[in-house]
Amino acid sequence: MKRARLVGWKKSFLARARVIRFATTNGDGTVHVVPVCPVMDGGVVYIGTGKSGRKMTNIRRRPRVGLVADHYVDSWKGLRGVAVAGRADVFTAGAVFERARRLLYRKYPQYERVAALDPSDSVIIRVTPSEVMSWRY
Repeated sequence: MKRARLVGWKKSFLARARVIRFATTNGDGTVHVVPVCPVMDGGVVYIGTGKSGRKMTNIRRRPRVGLVADHYVDSWKGLRGVAVAGRADVFTAGAVFERARRLLYRKYPQYERVAALDPSDSVIIRVTPSEVMSWRY
């Protein structure tokens, strides 16, 4: 898989995003899209989720995923967005899990209280970009 780099305003924009849309592919080929809370570390995106949800079922079947962060304004001046396609790798424990969990808890302090990421029932998904598209007006 080729790797695309998130740099400049695209990287900053995605790093600041509080919520993004995360897309996986269902078994019948339809798309499953859900909002998630991301964190970036270097040029990759991390999210936390449960081990048994639809996202995970889909990623196990097909690890190619997509995500979108955007900012909308009615005048359309100031529209901004970044879309990423890439590969999802799943971590159930270990150094990557622990680092991503710490970063998520730092960005979203409520995460630990409301939806703690425990290796017994949670995973960390790392998205490595292979394509990056952006827009701003």
